[in-house]
Amino acid sequence: MRKLFTFFLILSSFVELNAQGVRGTVTGVDGETLPFATIYVQETGSGTSTNQEAYYELQLKEGNYTIQFKFVGYETVIKEISVNDKFIQLDVQLPKQTLLLDEVTTTAKATDPANWMMRKAIAKSSYHRQQIDSYSATVYVKGKIEITAIPFYMTSIMKKEGIDDETIIITESVSEVSYKRPNQFSEKVISIYASKKTDVNANPMRFIAGSFYQDEIASVISPLSSKAFRYYEFKHLGAFMDGDILINKIKVVPKVAAPNVFEGEIQLVEDDWALFRVDLNAQVELGIKVRICQEYQKIEDLAWMPITHQFDVNGEPMGFGFEAKYLASMNDYTLELNPALPKSIKIIDKEDAELSVNSPEIIEKASELNAAGNQKQIAVKAEDLSKIMKEYGETQKDSLARQDVIGVYDFEVDSGAYNQDSNFWAQIRPIPLSTDETRGYAKIDSLNVIKQVADSEDSVKNVKKKTFQFTDILVGGDYRIDSANRLDFKIYNPFLNIQYNTVEGLNIDYSLGLKRFISIKYDTTGGRGAVDRTYFNRESYALIKPTARYSVARNKVIGKILTKYQFKTGDVEFRVGRYIQQFNDDPAVEPLLNTSFTTLWEQNFMKIYEKDFMKLNFTRKFSVKTKLSAAIEYQERRRLNNNADFSIVDWDREFTPNYPVNINPVNDFDGQHALTANVKIEYQPFIKYVIRNGVKRPVIQRDARFSLEYYKGFKNLAGSDVDFDRIEVGYRDEFDFGAKGRTYLNTKFGAFLNNESLGFMDYAHFPGNRAFITQKDPVESFRLLDYYRFSTDQYYSQAFIFHRFRKLFITQIPVTRFMGLKEGIFLNYLYTPDSNNYTELGYSLDGIVRFFRIEVATQYENMQYKGWGLRIGIATTLGGNVSVNVDNDE
Repeated sequence: MRKLFTFFLILSSFVELNAQGVRGTVTGVDGETLPFATIYVQETGSGTSTNQEAYYELQLKEGNYTIQFKFVGYETVIKEISVNDKFIQLDVQLPKQTLLLDEVTTTAKATDPANWMMRKAIAKSSYHRQQIDSYSATVYVKGKIEITAIPFYMTSIMKKEGIDDETIIITESVSEVSYKRPNQFSEKVISIYASKKTDVNANPMRFIAGSFYQDEIASVISPLSSKAFRYYEFKHLGAFMDGDILINKIKVVPKVAAPNVFEGEIQLVEDDWALFRVDLNAQVELGIKVRICQEYQKIEDLAWMPITHQFDVNGEPMGFGFEAKYLASMNDYTLELNPALPKSIKIIDKEDAELSVNSPEIIEKASELNAAGNQKQIAVKAEDLSKIMKEYGETQKDSLARQDVIGVYDFEVDSGAYNQDSNFWAQIRPIPLSTDETRGYAKIDSLNVIKQVADSEDSVKNVKKKTFQFTDILVGGDYRIDSANRLDFKIYNPFLNIQYNTVEGLNIDYSLGLKRFISIKYDTTGGRGAVDRTYFNRESYALIKPTARYSVARNKVIGKILTKYQFKTGDVEFRVGRYIQQFNDDPAVEPLLNTSFTTLWEQNFMKIYEKDFMKLNFTRKFSVKTKLSAAIEYQERRRLNNNADFSIVDWDREFTPNYPVNINPVNDFDGQHALTANVKIEYQPFIKYVIRNGVKRPVIQRDARFSLEYYKGFKNLAGSDVDFDRIEVGYRDEFDFGAKGRTYLNTKFGAFLNNESLGFMDYAHFPGNRAFITQKDPVESFRLLDYYRFSTDQYYSQAFIFHRFRKLFITQIPVTRFMGLKEGIFLNYLYTPDSNNYTELGYSLDGIVRFFRIEVATQYENMQYKGWGLRIGIATTLGGNVSVNVDNDE
């Protein structure tokens, strides 16, 4: 052991003797340490920063270097050094920054000068974004996560993983990245150093590909967005000189302090109106707080590019407290400018005497000027530049843009990325590890050794878990029964399918499944090697699934069999058997929700009938935007009566009969035979795509949908008693009103073209609700409407409008917005010949404990008030349901 220690001591001394460069600490003139100060080496185009202890260490080849030291609130200090065969100790003190106010305020109009500065910067943001034709760089990323709190119910589980509330997880990576206009990124990770492989987060493009010159960065509105003045107010804090460049400091203040907007400071280069520094805070989903700091440098006197990125993230989602810090430094930049744009554009005001160049002249003459090496500055008015760049962007759309592809991302990890030792990292690491980071590595490494031993001891147990156990009959199990893992046998957990209703009493479904997985072949001839998976299923398989259902109150066993084939672009399903179904099988009431209300509140909302049936379903996706579905079913329908009246709590209520109540008499259907079919086509127009590692995937930027559905009942065919035709058109959309909020709209219009003969289950039903707890989509459900009261066999229309405000009543208080609370108002409307213009108007408070909402709704008929109700929702995402129903086939 002593010999081994001596060997490493000699080895590390050898590494030290053969390294040279510069190192030291960065402080202010008052002696204050400056952690994460930016350091830029002009000759190498490399950016780095001090660690949290304000220490830095740069390994440099022999030669002369010019090094800049920067920190917010301090003046930039430039040092020229000569590096020979050893390290130079260079401790740097930065003087306090002196703000120059008069130089900029003299040109201010009636408003704060920050306003006209930001208008110029916003007008030029598209130019800055398209100015870079391509670049490449080497990126170092260091991530550190500290666990600060673990909820009590996860303490033992996390402890087994070696994680407690003092755990520090460290990851580092070095990558080669490149960019090609407009949005093509590639990255190769050449080295990774991590606490363990599962901790690796080695993709720096997630941090550096986002640009503040875009409208949004990570779903947060950028201060340089074209709609920034809807969300922000700007205040000029002064200016300072960085060498011979004037830098303006601008405070960014959200008009409505809320999640998904920034607050903080940006710094702009005078005349160029490019970013010099960014220091902004925002809160995103689940109450997670993010701070983004970026330092920019003019690379090769061509363009301002970020050289260091700092991301501080903290939060306590679901009781898990954490603090994370990511540092990324850019090195070895090489740039190429867009030859179709002028190298310099000056923004002039309306009243300036200087002549503005119009759009055609800018674009047409740019190539000629650049080819001749002409550095002449072209002037253009601020209000014209955005339009010019938009027109230019349209002319520059390549084949990908014409296919609505908004980004191409390639990522790979070199096969030897994990093989570098600590000595390698000691030499290549541009940001030295701090004391606690070194301790974090050591602690997790030792825990990993212990865990590897424990995992090997548990290997026998792990194998046993994959084989059949007798208890699986009661609790379920999943088994791969062939060596290729393509054939799967499953026992579905029956406890998740125990329910109660007044017809069957206690009932239980017991299902088995045999699934055969089938390989999917993808077309790779779509250009640029992209495999199009935008509308393909994740897997192809054939399934057979029998289900038995036992009813205690009826003392009866019924069942069904599902056979299903899922292929690349759709699926085919065939079901046959005797089973239970709701009259509105949307469904009107989730079975588990009905179970709780029947047993606890003595309210049986669900109404069911029994059917002997055969049903064939077919779905086919023609693209990510277009989907066709169809079904044909034959039923023999039987009426069911209540057989059970158990409830845990006696509320002195009577259970209602198992029959839907409609405003008109409902015809009896007992013994009715019905052959019915329906076909539906759906279209989503506003979908874009990204290509990641050659795979094309959809990105929904605006969730607009159109649908057309046709229903048919066939008279006398196969003994069918029904005869009807119904058509329905649907439209759903959402509209952003900036700081005013967002509006969601959902409408349907339908009519029976023929209603000669039909059962009540063939009526048009509407998403009613009588329970005080609801799982339904807030933009697709009524809050107080009886489930079947206005079901109709004539014509109808329904509309749901929900507007979510950025602030309204409670959310006028900033702390409530940052708690994740959101307020909204909704208007629901139903028209049928008998509905009396049924209307609901209500208020919604969403985001309570992140997952719940409370709503107060009022109802009206022909503008006459009918009542009100309080509802608790368990879905907080507009446009989707959170369902606890387990009664599905697959």
